[in-house]
Amino acid sequence: MPNTYGNIYPAWGINTQNQVFAVDTGNAIFPMSDENFAEVIAISESGVIWVLSTDPDTGGALLYWGIGDGNWNPATTASGAIFLSGFVGNQAWYYTEDGALCTIDITGEGEVIGKIADVQQMDYGGGYLWLVFPSTDGGIPCLQFSPINGAPFAWKPFVGFPEPSCITVNYTGNCYGIDGSFSPMYYLNDGVSTGSAGDGANGSALEISFKNTYFLLSTNADKNGNDVLMYQDTAGSSFVSAGFQAIQVLGTYYVAPITQ
Repeated sequence: MPNTYGNIYPAWGINTQNQVFAVDTGNAIFPMSDENFAEVIAISESGVIWVLSTDPDTGGALLYWGIGDGNWNPATTASGAIFLSGFVGNQAWYYTEDGALCTIDITGEGEVIGKIADVQQMDYGGGYLWLVFPSTDGGIPCLQFSPINGAPFAWKPFVGFPEPSCITVNYTGNCYGIDGSFSPMYYLNDGVSTGSAGDGANGSALEISFKNTYFLLSTNADKNGNDVLMYQDTAGSSFVSAGFQAIQVLGTYYVAPITQ
């Protein structure tokens, strides 16, 4: 897919001032919002950036979208969102505090897909929606996935019922998560494969974000935020410093230009 909108940057993030920023290939930081604006950030396949913010007057979470230029538009038809994920085109998924799984696009159009109890994590990529929620009433939330090929969903618990603390889904529809030992893991959408998602971050992985570029938020932190690592598949195929800090990191669908 082309490098449009927010996809012109390999990474976005939220800093310790709750300010949205973008990061280019040379690690230059571009502030993209006021401080005290953002709590959660996500990206649609087209590069539309979605943000859950906090309304200073009511304390309620508000949903905003932008095309990556620092201007933010309220999604006034969405309310009560607590989890957020990009979707196809210029759409997003969100999950509300009363258990509704919903879609929305930049025109405000969307629908309530259904009610799911006790969702803990969610993300979309490559035609698959992955959630962490109980497979049985009153059960322990576990990793489940379904292809997005029409309703109803065909939820399939991942083998072994893993309970990742954070998940992300890349452009192929495969899920990556953080296990109980703060190590990155992968969960393939065939439902039977699992293993380490990369060297260099075992025991120190707090959050991961992977669309086309793979970033990890480390437990190593100071007053400026948590160290961000990125995965490189050369020189040992491991996580290395990405050169910036954040309290949330967002990998995008950015594709490096082909050089001759």
